[in-house]
Amino acid sequence: MAAYPSTSAFGTRILAMDTGGPEDLDVNYFLILDNVRARGVAVGPRQDFLVAESVYYLPVGNNKLFILSREVFVVLCLEERCPPAPVGSSSMEWSRQDIPEPPFNARDVASYAMHPDGRTFLFSTKKKDASEATFAFDTEELLWKRLGNWALPLAGRGYFDPHLDAFVGLSDDPDTLGQLYCCYAVPGSDNGDRAPEWKLCKEKLFSDDDPAKRHVNATLVHMGCHGKFCLVLCVYVQDDEDDTADHQPLIDEHGVLRLPPGCRRLYRLTTFSLSHDNNGDLTTGKSRQVHYYKVPKATTNCFVAEGPVAFWI
Repeated sequence: MAAYPSTSAFGTRILAMDTGGPEDLDVNYFLILDNVRARGVAVGPRQDFLVAESVYYLPVGNNKLFILSREVFVVLCLEERCPPAPVGSSSMEWSRQDIPEPPFNARDVASYAMHPDGRTFLFSTKKKDASEATFAFDTEELLWKRLGNWALPLAGRGYFDPHLDAFVGLSDDPDTLGQLYCCYAVPGSDNGDRAPEWKLCKEKLFSDDDPAKRHVNATLVHMGCHGKFCLVLCVYVQDDEDDTADHQPLIDEHGVLRLPPGCRRLYRLTTFSLSHDNNGDLTTGKSRQVHYYKVPKATTNCFVAEGPVAFWI
């Protein structure tokens, strides 16, 4: 493959997909699925579509995966064979369906989340002209609907937590980098400029007592329920004698990650529980636990720049 495979998870399966350009699409390439529960690897459907950039993987239940990119919007579905398969053959089969294109460019997506109804995805877009909008996609009716001229204040994926009755995600504002937002009562129909209410968590989760550590990218993972989350942060530790790295940008003008030579790369995992204190403010309290893990030496800077890949299965 000419590019690094992109990954997603749905049910107990982790999927690997080629994200190369049109000239790299191999008609003989099939999706690879690692079933974590069964501890086995299986071959999925043929990948006859492109997902070169701005890719969003949207799992629904244990058998559907919606894939939205600038090039395509499809759903992969794993269902029981009908009529039943012959003895000795797999009882499941894959199907693929093209979905109506969204009323926005996938490049403009700033955040997205699954609605608590379990069937509706929310997408917030922000364009270069500063205009904002939020759309809903019904995965059963396969219909799009515009909710309003506002955007969730989240960076990337958000998660609905029933314990908090709110969507939770990392802040997309540089002034509140490393903090979390809770968004409440997302409306179900177009309401113009009336955005939902939200609160900012008091603690900054990117902070570290060691000034030699700088963060590269982060991924927030929801751990099921009860306000429990895990923040996977990629950091690098610079040489004590290198006092110039603090002032150098990590990403160059071409979007390529440039780390100082000889630095060490680490994954910083922070598990915590979110709740409201006596004043109604959002806080992690004393629940945070931090662990560090070495990034494998074979991991390229290109892979690290895309952000840690993490799932809760």
